[in-house]
Amino acid sequence: MLNVSQKEKKCVRYLTNEMSIAERSVFEIELSLDNDLLAVFENFQTIWMNYPNSEVPMRTISFEEIITKYNKPEKTKSVKVSIKKKVVFSMAFLMVFCLSFYFIGMTPSGYINHKIALNGQRLTFKLPDSSTVILNSGSEIKYSSDFSTQRAIWLQGEAFFKVTKNTNSPFVVHTNGFDVKVLGTEFNVSSNTIDQTVSLAKGKVNVLLKESKDEINLLPNEELVWNSKTKLVIKRNFDVNKVAAWKDNILILDDEKFEDALPKINQFYGVNFIIKDADIANQHIKGAFKNQTIDEFITSLEFISEVSITKTIQNNIEISKYHEN
Repeated sequence: MLNVSQKEKKCVRYLTNEMSIAERSVFEIELSLDNDLLAVFENFQTIWMNYPNSEVPMRTISFEEIITKYNKPEKTKSVKVSIKKKVVFSMAFLMVFCLSFYFIGMTPSGYINHKIALNGQRLTFKLPDSSTVILNSGSEIKYSSDFSTQRAIWLQGEAFFKVTKNTNSPFVVHTNGFDVKVLGTEFNVSSNTIDQTVSLAKGKVNVLLKESKDEINLLPNEELVWNSKTKLVIKRNFDVNKVAAWKDNILILDDEKFEDALPKINQFYGVNFIIKDADIANQHIKGAFKNQTIDEFITSLEFISEVSITKTIQNNIEISKYHEN
């Protein structure tokens, strides 16, 4: 009896046509957005490409047939293949076949447009409905070519949305943890940390938590914080100018500990700051840095925090105590 994960079970259901059309569509999106799933696939793909019999059957087969076929001992070899290897080969087949369905089954109307903001950059563009999206550094979105009839966005990372109002076609932002549904509004979504947030500047939004199925409405200057580990949900007021400052190329550090500020700094500049001293980690930092290059920011940081910052050959930037010569 194989102990397969929930994601692998989804692949099996997809392959054996046990999913509804709606479920298949959602699964295909998850496949394209879930980095863990893609990582598993890439590992299995490497194994499968080196497997002697990589022909993918053209008909839909059951999970049991797949296991039976690939668990048969090879007659030409005297050494028996271990059960562990059989499982790996079987799962590789499932993942490869599943991905082939994904790409072959994509019709022109379901084609996914892909936008990526490079590390250290902010990317601004308009969607087919004239809505504006501002992507933060290292973030990406995907949307279908029939966006005019179904306004749906799949987000990884952080983005600010200025949505053109259309009461007949809701605008939906999908993330791994929640869906945000609006008609016409301005809001920020951050999904790249443990504390994932939806921050509303104007209008009204409805947030659906995927795991609990809870729905929460937000009004202007309210934000929802969902902790992906503890599953704790907080609804609170927030400062729009601080939360969305990044879209105007402004980095705001609001009296934060250095160790708490590093993820924000690293994302903003697309670099990797490392703290080399525990005392510095607990030191507080406050300031607003507008349109500064990474070198200008380092100079400012050394001045206001009395630290020494050094770039290493590993492309890290180390923060240590300042010592006078």
